[in-house]
Parts: sequence; structure tokens; C-alpha cells
Amino acid sequence: MTKNTAIDLDNLDVDELRAITENAQQLIAQKQHQRLYDAYMQFEKIAEESNSTISEILEAGEQLAKKRNIKYRNTENSEETWTGRGRKPTWLVDALAAGHDLEDFAI
Repeated sequence: MTKNTAIDLDNLDVDELRAITENAQQLIAQKQHQRLYDAYMQFEKIAEESNSTISEILEAGEQLAKKRNIKYRNTENSEETWTGRGRKPTWLVDALAAGHDLEDFAI
């Protein structure tokens, strides 16, 4: 069977259809594995070219993502932050209730 050949599924019995399904699922799994392997190899090459390890790059990416997403920081405790999404944290709710403006905490 070539890539351009259409299969007339209506003329196949149940066992033949199951075999096609099984083969297709195996092929999908193989292609997904190959895609991930290829991506990993590219990632490894980038790490080598930048004189880093994959772990170092992933860790740096996580730190950068966290810093980029933070929009507000507690002026009294720099560990407490908020991205501006979801419920406001207690420290911010309390500060706003005390008369502070949201912009007082903007980064």
C-alpha cells in the first residue's frame, strides 16, 4: 500500500479493521517517540553549543518564566508575589483594604 492509495474500509471485515487500527496506533506511537527523540537531540545540540547542560537551560527557563509572569510584589516581603491572574493573595487584599493602590505593588 502506498501513501496515495485509499483503503476501501467498507469492504473489510472486523478483524481486518482491528488490524489496521492496531497498526495505526503502533505507528502513531513510533512517530511520537521519534518526534520527541529528534527534539531531544536538537535540545542536546543547543546545550552543547551554549556550553551548558539541558538541566541548566531548563532551570534558567523556569526562573525567567516566573520573573516574567510576576506583575505585583509585596513591598514588605519580596517573596510574596502575584501574577495578576486568579484570586488576589491575602497580603494584597489586606494592603488594598488598608488604603494602598494596586499600582503601589506593580513591578
